[in-house]
Amino acid sequence: MGLFHRQFLLGITCIGCLTVATPGWAQATLESWRVDPHRRRLEFRTDQPTQPQLRVVGGQRVVIDLPDTRWRQPQTQQDFGTTQVRIAQYQPDVARLVVAVPEVISPAQVRLEPQGSQGWTVVWGVPVNASTILQSAQWQGSGILLRLSGPEVVGRVRRSKDRQWLYVDLPNTAVSSSFQNQTRPYNLRVEPGAMGSLRLALEVKTSDPDWQLRPIPQGLLLTRPNSTPSTNQTAPPAPPPRPGTKTRYTVLIDPGHGGSDPGAIGRGGIQEKEIVLDISRRVARLLEAQGIRTVLSRTQDVTLDLEPRVALAERVNATLLVSIHANAISLSRPEVNGLETYYYQNGQWLARSIHKNVLKTTNAPDRGVRQARFYVLRRSSMRASLVEVGYVTGAQDAPRLASSSYRQQVAQGIAQGIIRYLDNLSQK
Repeated sequence: MGLFHRQFLLGITCIGCLTVATPGWAQATLESWRVDPHRRRLEFRTDQPTQPQLRVVGGQRVVIDLPDTRWRQPQTQQDFGTTQVRIAQYQPDVARLVVAVPEVISPAQVRLEPQGSQGWTVVWGVPVNASTILQSAQWQGSGILLRLSGPEVVGRVRRSKDRQWLYVDLPNTAVSSSFQNQTRPYNLRVEPGAMGSLRLALEVKTSDPDWQLRPIPQGLLLTRPNSTPSTNQTAPPAPPPRPGTKTRYTVLIDPGHGGSDPGAIGRGGIQEKEIVLDISRRVARLLEAQGIRTVLSRTQDVTLDLEPRVALAERVNATLLVSIHANAISLSRPEVNGLETYYYQNGQWLARSIHKNVLKTTNAPDRGVRQARFYVLRRSSMRASLVEVGYVTGAQDAPRLASSSYRQQVAQGIAQGIIRYLDNLSQK
């Protein structure tokens, strides 16, 4: 991945490319843009005619390259509910817009429409004509208030098989671009449901009774039975006893890319897919030596899409998912090196534990722990983290990542971070 998250900006395989020609295009500047996530469209304008090139990547990213076009502002990222827009100067003469969308789309579902000679509209998927909008979710002591605008919605509640997640499906509902999530101490995340619907996933205690959803004037209230506040100082029920060993844990290690998708290609021709598979195998051996059941999403150089990786983690009932990648940026930026670790919502402390321990074993430059919307993080129900072990384009990182001894140091740090996290989990 890259400085701007290569899952969005670098190493892209074109799946269905659309190019619309305009006569006499010249050096241009991207002047303005706006997105309407409910109507699933992005509009942008340049000061001179250009020739946009559109790609659908990984089923959930719409990438628009503007050749011979400049973006005069810093790298830009904005979230609009479950839709995210990123803009950067991808190459000296190419500006890039990336729209990360919650639903899986095909190239046939994306249109690039000219609006005169200098304006464009990108439309993806089937427009959501939702009559109800989710404005906010707020914990109120006895339940979570889902504030809705529009007609009344009849929601559906169900529990995951492991009883750790509660799913609320809201038909004909979309999330507001200004949605506010204020549900602490609970972890609530917004996911796409079937077309035109919305799904909320709430992490709960396995000992919790099933929650109930009831209409109120402001929208819907999600509550536990008998959750009315009480003045009695009764201690909460004790959790079931935990075994003393780590054998009850399962960790899914996910080496990124593979097969026809090499991932990032760096200095000396080193390939991300080979580096991360080697590190992942080493991590698996280290974890198994500690009695931790470990599953690899791929053990060989095979092509594997994102969805089967998450499906495998769910199928083996993984406690944790750790996806391992290598970063990249332009070869003209050899000074960019270092470790980055990502989480989405419920994997922050896992990410911090891994990041801290890899820094200890490698002394790599620290580029921080960050939140991101990568598919394997968003769509997995277990705690998950994605580790970018270094830049294959970096003058410092590239030769180190090509070294077997350094890969072992990285693997030791990742494994130690996972073990420390599981130790803390056992003590809760």
